[in-house]
Amino acid sequence: MSVRLMVRQSVLATVGFFIAMSALMAQQRFSAGPRVGVNYSTFAGDAAGYSFRPGLVAGGFLMYSSLNHFGISVDALYSQKGGNYSATINPPLVGPITTTYKQRVNYLEIPVALRYFLTLSGNFRPNIYFGPALGFKLNAEQTSKTVQNAAFPAVDNSDQFRSVDLGGLAGFQLNFPGFGARQRFLIDARYTYGLSDITIDNNARINNSAFTLTLGYGFGVGPEYRSRYQRK
Repeated sequence: MSVRLMVRQSVLATVGFFIAMSALMAQQRFSAGPRVGVNYSTFAGDAAGYSFRPGLVAGGFLMYSSLNHFGISVDALYSQKGGNYSATINPPLVGPITTTYKQRVNYLEIPVALRYFLTLSGNFRPNIYFGPALGFKLNAEQTSKTVQNAAFPAVDNSDQFRSVDLGGLAGFQLNFPGFGARQRFLIDARYTYGLSDITIDNNARINNSAFTLTLGYGFGVGPEYRSRYQRK
């Protein structure tokens, strides 16, 4: 193959790439809005004695859809995680001792989701997604602690938890027409599992585990273009 032919093919490939990217960008659309819902979370890994407890999750999202099957979104969420603890030990000559408490760890969570839309266009575009989630610890608190029915005051134990939690998430989202043009009601369900140890205890590896259900409302942002997949 001659150098001239190779150069020509490279130029044509480059031009074709930019044409394809221009066509893709010409069909893009963005939406943004609030989310609010509930976490149902616990601690996993080496954690023992913990059960799920509910917590608030609330914030906003920005979503991009290329008007084909693919999209991406990023959220900024206040996310309450933690778990309910209950365990009984049996020391000799003393008898069973039961300890219970509620542990809360609050995060600013930034999930990034790669989305696959099950429909190409229309008012109803359900999608499935996965991606990473980065959590920045805000604070942590242990409450409602009892030992053999003796109550203890709430304790701020933020220093027992690491500042950053890296996790992975997967889920699905349904959407329905809203009150106005390019507005959508969103129902989002996801599971997030922490990939990093959240505690400073080197003798145990503890991970966050949370199911999340949120309701959202999306507003179209910027121009919207007709999908190339729609019939004229």
